[in-house]
Amino acid sequence: MKAVVIGGTGAVGSSLITQLLSSPACESVRAVLRRELTGEGSGKLKQYVIDLDRLAQDASEAFAGADVCFCTIGTTRAVAGSAENFIKVDLEYVTAAAGAAKSAGVPHFSLLTAAGANASLPDVRWKLLHGVLYARCKGLAEQAVINQGFSHASIFRPGLIDRGASARSSEKLVLHILSSIKASDLAAAMITDAQKMTTPQDL
Repeated sequence: MKAVVIGGTGAVGSSLITQLLSSPACESVRAVLRRELTGEGSGKLKQYVIDLDRLAQDASEAFAGADVCFCTIGTTRAVAGSAENFIKVDLEYVTAAAGAAKSAGVPHFSLLTAAGANASLPDVRWKLLHGVLYARCKGLAEQAVINQGFSHASIFRPGLIDRGASARSSEKLVLHILSSIKASDLAAAMITDAQKMTTPQDL
């Protein structure tokens, strides 16, 4: 399996890369990133550090010949700084990645969204109601991937993700109350799903 990972600096994306590099079933990993990963010295890994505003133009080489594209890119409104910047990352970059993967002939696109994703929700950009915008963007991102017509499109909608040491303070408090899934377990599930899609099945 030749894999592309977009969003490899996040908790799930970094775990994807680590697990793919250690898997004998994975031939190569191409990471499309905004900043370079450090500490990843495997010869199976190639990094493409680009301006994600130019993803379709600058990352075409990363998608060539790939079997699957894992897309785990995402941000928070606080980090993005505005509703518009949040939409750019969580929707526009995902849409561009799906388009680039489809243009390169990648047969399988695996997308991480979130529980409650719903493209039919209103376009509300007030900070107080950011949860509505968040769910809407995730739903629209799912539609953008599906509309590309991949041979296989996988959508993962986890609830609360346990990001381990990278969890924000508010997340750590909630983790003691609500059920969650470890980022590493979620990454493993995405890889297992991709392997099923790329491994010939006995008739």
